[in-house]
Amino acid sequence: MLFADYLRRPIANRYCVLNRLMATFPSGSNPISKMEEPKQEFVFYGCSDFSGIVRGRSFPAATHPDDSPDTAGWVPADQSLTPFGEIGPGNPFGPIGDLRLKPDKSSEYLATFQGEESPLHFFLCDIVDFRGEYWECCARNFLRRGIERLRNKSGLELYASFEHEFTIVTGDREPEPVFSLRAQRLDDDFLCLVSNALRRNGLGPEMVLPEYGKRQFEITMPPRDALKAADDAIAFREIVRECARVLEQKVSFCPIVGAGAVSNGVHVHFSLRRDGEPVNYCEGGPGGMSKELASFCAGVLFHCGSVAALSSPSVISYERLKPHHWSAAYRCIGMQNREAAIRVCPVPPGESSREFLHAELRIGDATASPYMHMGSIVHAGLDGIENGIDLPAFVERDPADLAPDELTGLGIKELPQSLKQALTELEANEVFRNSASPLFWECYFDMKETERNYVERHDLDEQIRMYMGIY
Repeated sequence: MLFADYLRRPIANRYCVLNRLMATFPSGSNPISKMEEPKQEFVFYGCSDFSGIVRGRSFPAATHPDDSPDTAGWVPADQSLTPFGEIGPGNPFGPIGDLRLKPDKSSEYLATFQGEESPLHFFLCDIVDFRGEYWECCARNFLRRGIERLRNKSGLELYASFEHEFTIVTGDREPEPVFSLRAQRLDDDFLCLVSNALRRNGLGPEMVLPEYGKRQFEITMPPRDALKAADDAIAFREIVRECARVLEQKVSFCPIVGAGAVSNGVHVHFSLRRDGEPVNYCEGGPGGMSKELASFCAGVLFHCGSVAALSSPSVISYERLKPHHWSAAYRCIGMQNREAAIRVCPVPPGESSREFLHAELRIGDATASPYMHMGSIVHAGLDGIENGIDLPAFVERDPADLAPDELTGLGIKELPQSLKQALTELEANEVFRNSASPLFWECYFDMKETERNYVERHDLDEQIRMYMGIY
């Protein structure tokens, strides 16, 4: 075969020809296998989709930044993928359409490890059409639209930080007492590797602590503007997973790692600023909160069921959102109350209330894309500000210990008890339905129904195993 004929073949056929050619060489004499090739590095262009998984395309790392492609090809139906790889039968795209992944050069992350062949190198991307406009079903754009609406309608900016909980699920190390120095030292090699990789990417961490579960840890991140906070939360998970891979371990961010086990959550701390200055504190306000922050929290509580559908979007998420789990099972707010959906955080001694006061939403987990998680908060909070939604009374007890008439008197309702209930509430929520296009919601609901129907065929133990394999 002439080389020119080889080049005229389709790429897939070229590989077949090349494989047959290699087979003609005696074992161990393949000349190509002995060639000294430079180590190849790749850069990944990725988007966090509705399932919270970073999907995309990679390229050989460019020798010069100007050589990097501006965009990468993408397909609309990829947004319909469930965590388990199925595409919803009712997805609105089918085989039609093309899009582009456009990297945000401010969201580049790089982690290198001694002795590793190649670094972890990726950009987070917007999904755009061929005119360069943001695609209506892009999760990152869902958050961006909320940020812009909040700024345009109120002059406010949302700042946030994520608290991530995860569990080391491999190895035969005997767990040490929870919250203890010994528990921290047991996995100090892994935690130091993670901390160094995060620090080099400007991701903090602010604090690393052993948690209540066996080999469970929490790492907190510094506050950022809402979009950057979500980008960093996505990068955090990928860097932690990469550190585990380097040490031949595996971690899970899954909300439940075993029936009856301690859960993994994602808590979002948030505050508001105007013209760069915090506007969260008001002496005499509810919980010391300003009118702006109180109304924002009231909106989040009012729409809490819909927020759950986007921030706790897996079948097993609702095994976590139960009474006495320190995660929140009720739509309520409290001062330093870890069973409330929103907790107003204490101001440490010596700190300024004006600078430090903020709130924490406790109902999310890592089966959600941080874009959807944060987007649900900003869209709900904005409605509270626009419509002057009243903040309910603070609850200073475990709401599960209140009698039904007490709950009714305080206006406290349970959160959805299942993903199906949360999706039903979201579908009926006009504010949320108007926060994105009909196509966005058609895709999201079809994907989630496909996931739910697939998972609910299995018992709880198998459901946990399935989600742990992904998250």
